[in-house]
Amino acid sequence: MGGTFSTQKVIDNVTNFVTGRKRKHSETEDDELNKVIDLALHTPKKKKLLCTAKYIYQALFLEGKNSDVTVCALGKEHYLHRVYLCQSPYFASMFGGSWLETTQKYITIDIVDPAITLDSLQAVFGSLYNSDIALNPLEIVPILATATMFQLDGLIEQCTEVMMETINPKTSLDYYNAACQYGDRKLQEACIRWFLVNLMFHYYTHFDMELRTIPIPLMTKLVAHPDLFTIQTEYSIYVMLKYWIYTMHLPDEGRPAISTVNEYYCNREDKTPYLYTSEGREFIPVFQELRLQNLVSHQLDIVLILRDNIIPKSWLSPVVLQQWKNVLRVNQNEEKGPSEVSEALFLKESIRCGRVINSKDRHVWRWTGFHFGVDLLMVTDNNTVSIKRNHRSEFEQLLSFQTTRHVAIRVTVARLNEQKQITYIKQSDIQKITLSKGEEATVMSFDKDLEYPIIVSANILYITPEEEQNSAEQAAGSASIY
Repeated sequence: MGGTFSTQKVIDNVTNFVTGRKRKHSETEDDELNKVIDLALHTPKKKKLLCTAKYIYQALFLEGKNSDVTVCALGKEHYLHRVYLCQSPYFASMFGGSWLETTQKYITIDIVDPAITLDSLQAVFGSLYNSDIALNPLEIVPILATATMFQLDGLIEQCTEVMMETINPKTSLDYYNAACQYGDRKLQEACIRWFLVNLMFHYYTHFDMELRTIPIPLMTKLVAHPDLFTIQTEYSIYVMLKYWIYTMHLPDEGRPAISTVNEYYCNREDKTPYLYTSEGREFIPVFQELRLQNLVSHQLDIVLILRDNIIPKSWLSPVVLQQWKNVLRVNQNEEKGPSEVSEALFLKESIRCGRVINSKDRHVWRWTGFHFGVDLLMVTDNNTVSIKRNHRSEFEQLLSFQTTRHVAIRVTVARLNEQKQITYIKQSDIQKITLSKGEEATVMSFDKDLEYPIIVSANILYITPEEEQNSAEQAAGSASIY
């Protein structure tokens, strides 16, 4: 009996010990679990009731249930609701004023903008019932037109964002025209930036297609702009304009050979400068924006320009005379380059040059032409752009004897993606650099991880321009006198 009792007691003690530990551990777990549950139950959860938005769009907009106003536009009736339409200032003013339509249940809207379509009306009216709207770049101009008519600033902003992200050769002109028509300055500036980079580096190689679509006012603005990216030098802009005019007059032909284009101008029986003919006069504003002083810096360029007989000699003569005067100033040591020049004068008179760099290797090049005794080399190496005053002894008789020369320069580096969109751009300040013979100076550096190819664009001044020197004004005066 005693042995049995002792054994049972031991068993009971062990059981109580184990059971007690488990109970204590279980109570701790329960407390923690209760805390988690309590926290979860007292934390509000925000959920979007998609079914509500879908119901509103489906039942009220698509099915027109409980419609209190019918809007007829472009021959189609839309069964809508005043409370939703009043999100538009156009309708809010209509319903809240002393207009005839204020109390009418049937309203006819006269659509005068040809860009507005039935599909764009459907999309814009639908956006008043549903915050989500699909904006297809191929159909976005009509939606922008419709949103502008109904003064929907939020939708206009969304259209602008999509259009700025999708500017490319297929959309750029339509987007630019829309931006001008509807007063979207932000989009207009974005399109201009795109054209400034791509006019020469894309359209210049597509004479038979997109180049002819650029209208005269836009071309005038681009040719005049100091930020125009140029292939080689100003003469390339002149050649591009020759092709542009040719393709506008003969739109049904394929890509013309350069000899064909040259013959078109050179073989005219009328010896009147082309810009003074009846068909050429409309292009005068564009050619007035050429920087003629930079167009006559190479002997062969002058020969070809005179042969084409597009630009009147009366435009060129004052420019050549001024350039000869500048040569004498340099020769007599009265001119050492632009140590002091205003930003406005620099941007107006500087030579515009450009080049594509295809690889990260070191590149050294020059832009040909007469540069008043300065043989300026451009160098790209280690993600930097430098300039060097080259002064080789074998060419010394052709170069300036001045110990130091001043050069004003601004460099821009850009990279484009496959859609010709600007993915990277960096521009230096306008720098006045003093160079001794053989000296090299760094102008700017750019991102070391930048992928190639890149475009290097430069504005350069070799001499101090005189304030009264203005080729465009001289050309305009000559055109009016003729």
